[in-house]
Amino acid sequence: MDDLVKFEIIKLPKICVVGKELRYSDQALNEGDNPIPYFWNTCYEANIFAPLALQTEYIFDRSPIGFFTDWYLGDGDFTYVVGMLMNEGVTVPPGYYFRKLEETEVALCWVKCKSLNDTRTAPFESTAKAIEESGHSFANMKWCIDLYHHTRSTTEDENGYVILDCYVPIE
Repeated sequence: MDDLVKFEIIKLPKICVVGKELRYSDQALNEGDNPIPYFWNTCYEANIFAPLALQTEYIFDRSPIGFFTDWYLGDGDFTYVVGMLMNEGVTVPPGYYFRKLEETEVALCWVKCKSLNDTRTAPFESTAKAIEESGHSFANMKWCIDLYHHTRSTTEDENGYVILDCYVPIE
């Protein structure tokens, strides 16, 4: 069971998503073929965060992120990016994905999860419910971010749960 630990509406400033990209079939993912944990391992093994971490003046948050987008394009695929949130002016290494996000109001939710490998739907369902109950909508969202905070997502509580930070743009 996943539990919502924190819910707040915040203004996310202009930031950039920089990382490595995976395009994948939404249907295959929903049928249980989940390449995302393997993709994370590949990104860690390739040390993709190193060139970003060197740009200390451009780091928005040191925590790694999973960035979901492009499901709305109608081709049956989505984009998943493993990377970091950076400030404008960052130098994008060759072969890296880059996307600038405009300042936007987001729901920030901390969701307690048993396993970060199984975070495809449960945290989003908890987040979606909280957004709707707050009187906001996410109907037109074009992306969402899972932020793996360096202590919340790695330190289990007494019951083996960790916390995933979810950012969802709202109206």
